[in-house]
Amino acid sequence: MRRVPGFLVTALSVALVLGAWVFVTTNGLVRDLFLPGPRDLWLGFSELMEDGYKGRTMAEHLGMSLLRVGAGFLTGALAGTVLGLAMGTSRRLDAAAAPFVEFLRPLPQLAYLVLLIVWLGIGEASKITMLFLAALPVAAIAARDGVRNIPPERLRMAQSLGASRGQVFWHVVAPSALPEILTGARLALGIVYGTLIASEIIAGSNGIGWMILDAGRFLRSDYAFVGILVIGLTGILIDRLLLLLERRVVHWAGR
Repeated sequence: MRRVPGFLVTALSVALVLGAWVFVTTNGLVRDLFLPGPRDLWLGFSELMEDGYKGRTMAEHLGMSLLRVGAGFLTGALAGTVLGLAMGTSRRLDAAAAPFVEFLRPLPQLAYLVLLIVWLGIGEASKITMLFLAALPVAAIAARDGVRNIPPERLRMAQSLGASRGQVFWHVVAPSALPEILTGARLALGIVYGTLIASEIIAGSNGIGWMILDAGRFLRSDYAFVGILVIGLTGILIDRLLLLLERRVVHWAGR
């Protein structure tokens, strides 16, 4: 029996979901308030693209969300990676920093959003700081584990050839840990993206997350569904770009 290609299974599953959506909305099995049909969704999307929402275009709302994601993710992932590499190479630093990193990692970000709003206000600083704290522990643990998983014989071989500590780090440790660092970056980005929407809902006046909440207050479920689709598709696109970068930069991983 021939194996069914993966892309065919994916296409079939998407088609089934879309078909079920069209069926239940066309036949009136679900009210438009709860699940807009394809026509209502398209009209809502067209209105948002032409007129925007609450004085801002759709692109402006999306741009504000992506700027927050970029600022929080890049700073958090960079700081976390540097910290994780240091933790992986120094047992003492790992013992000192691990309790705080492990405490932050499972902690729900919304648990300290209220404190950040009290400390930093309801503006951009509190949102970006929360995204920074969401990305940092994930990136740190990935980088630390990447260093720890390096085969010892690889390090001893470089040392036996006369490499200094700096040369061992830059030419052996960092490249060997890079696959896990990039995997951790993808995980961190997903967490940051989800956290962004929650922060905009609670402490925002623009952005895709805020638009979804505000549209829901006025029972504009078509606008809310459009926002959800934009979030999901944008997240998939960003993740695929990171995956492409990972395959280009660490093409040797797993071989």
